Amino acid sequence: MKKIITVFLSLVLALSLVACDSGSGESSKKDKLEKVKLAVTGIEGMEQLHSEFGAFKDELENVIGLPVEFHALTDTTSAIAALEAKEVDLILAGGADYVLIKNSIESVYPIAAITRPGYIPIILSHADSGINSIADIRPEHIIGTRSVGSTSGHLMPLKALVDAGLDISKDVIVQVTGTANEEAFLAHEIDLLPTTLINYQQLRAREYLRVNIIWQGNQLPNDLLVGGSHLDKAFVEGIRTAIIEKSDALMSAILVSKENEKYAESSFVKANDSDYDELREAYKALGIE
Repeated sequence: MKKIITVFLSLVLALSLVACDSGSGESSKKDKLEKVKLAVTGIEGMEQLHSEFGAFKDELENVIGLPVEFHALTDTTSAIAALEAKEVDLILAGGADYVLIKNSIESVYPIAAITRPGYIPIILSHADSGINSIADIRPEHIIGTRSVGSTSGHLMPLKALVDAGLDISKDVIVQVTGTANEEAFLAHEIDLLPTTLINYQQLRAREYLRVNIIWQGNQLPNDLLVGGSHLDKAFVEGIRTAIIEKSDALMSAILVSKENEKYAESSFVKANDSDYDELREAYKALGIE
């Protein structure tokens, strides 16, 4: 099956290059895809990229039949710039990152999404806090969020407060505590912890917790592979088919790194732009450009 997929992708690539040759000769030389440049949002250094996604890169090469080269990014802004400059072909991004990228470069491709069972946002309060629902939140209460733009740790939980009628600029204290928010919650330094259902279950497994789940949202949009708008559409379809067909092998490669345990029950599926509309609504509700 792997050989068939590789041959199929090679044919798609060849056809896309023939299409390029119908234009200027100089243009076809520029557009020939001899390797795929891959980046991952949220990971800045090359060492970390190789440590966490090196096995995935190697397996992706086998699946698509082309060499894959890492490209390091610093943030979502640099991801957008790299796509615009054709310095990157594929980006593994979170849903929130994808929305920002798509907003800047409308013609990027949502290729394949990684499912995330248990990726459901919740807000926790301490059992003895008197906060049993969003309606119990008072202006002196502190919600410790992850980085601005974090899907489960910032965007969707704060949107839930806004949807419930709270003015997050005065009806609650929003404190960006980053990755330290769990420890801050356990130390009773903050009153409310936005997290996910699966993170909560893992936390319960190592800590004795007496907490309330005061809000639970819907399944969050998946992480996904985003393709640059400079890629040939037929080639993108070939990549999508191959990645979904070889999902098990690719996920096994991702899970080589313990840092990727969040993908333990995941698989690659087709990504659709409309799956991220709820995140767009969250950005709008919170007034984030």
